[in-house]
Amino acid sequence: MGQQWPFHAWNERERIAALRSYDILDTPPEPDFDDVVRLVADICEAPRAAINLIDESRQWFKAEVGLGTREMPIDVSICAEVVLNPGLTIIRDVTKDPRLASNPLVTGHPHIRFYAGVLLETSEGFPLGTLCVLDDDVRDLSALQIFALQTLARQVMSLLELRRALMQRDRALAARKHAEERQTLLTRELHHRVKNTLATVQAVAASTARSATRLDQFQHAFSGRIASLARTHAILTEDERQAASLLDLLRMELARFAETSSRRVALNGPPVMLRSEVAIPLGMAIHELTSNSVKHGSLSAERGSVTVTWGLEPAGGSETLHLEWIERGGPGVVAPSRQGYGARVLERVLGGQVGATVVPTYDPQGLEVAITVPLGRVRDELLN
Repeated sequence: MGQQWPFHAWNERERIAALRSYDILDTPPEPDFDDVVRLVADICEAPRAAINLIDESRQWFKAEVGLGTREMPIDVSICAEVVLNPGLTIIRDVTKDPRLASNPLVTGHPHIRFYAGVLLETSEGFPLGTLCVLDDDVRDLSALQIFALQTLARQVMSLLELRRALMQRDRALAARKHAEERQTLLTRELHHRVKNTLATVQAVAASTARSATRLDQFQHAFSGRIASLARTHAILTEDERQAASLLDLLRMELARFAETSSRRVALNGPPVMLRSEVAIPLGMAIHELTSNSVKHGSLSAERGSVTVTWGLEPAGGSETLHLEWIERGGPGVVAPSRQGYGARVLERVLGGQVGATVVPTYDPQGLEVAITVPLGRVRDELLN
């Protein structure tokens, strides 16, 4: 539950948030804070002194002398009772204070009799805890001791603010360094992709020209392939990791058939993210399979359908993607007499660029293509 505070100008949740913003709870001892506690104990001639911070359900000591503990439950905390008081609080005889007379630290060991503390307060007015001294005897503080206690309390807040500022600076520098490293990586990736893309465009243009018999045929095929390549790049660019979802690549080519009828296209498999070096050639292969199906296969028939299933299997510390493309309900299928551009993309681009294996089966009921892609370290790095 934590301490139930009486009415005050600040919200307890906001006070706790302010305390947590210093990221100091449960940190190891630090000489700067230890020195303040020893100094205030010596000046005030007190056997016990502490820098304490009031958390939700405990009193935690950043530094202490004579207490021998790093924290106490809040229900036995003397400071939690007086932390609402602004500035300096002096209780010459705690046994006569109705708030503290029955406190276990007063009625039992170490039999506290005297308390003096100065509130540690943020510039926004949130009380964090106190710098305090405690004694076993009823007593008072001199004017010099009060001045020292108040001055050192301000020093504690200065240390807390400096510590937080340094922490925020270090985090900002680390974030900036991470961002710079990320930008360098993305720039390198972009240069690599641009170089590969230009080579791919040249290869597509040359191969399309060899396969086409008319100019309009070349223009139509080349435009479709470049558009598919551009869509794959768009998917990669939208992802912070420069990766593309396999499902998105499939939907990119087959969406118009899925919209017409849910029975024409079926896509089944687990989530798979692909880096650009795999996504680009695999996206081209999916485009060629779709284009071939639209021209000659099941998607050329009104009731034809395409089913794509895939899965991942462990392979020597990495993973292998297994994808099956199955067409049904289209014209009868026979093995082609010569290898077309689509087949060359499947075998040469996938095989040459990513080491994939492609096994087509010309079943009379419809074309079947099994593709196996070793994802290797590419996928491992992506997941990390």
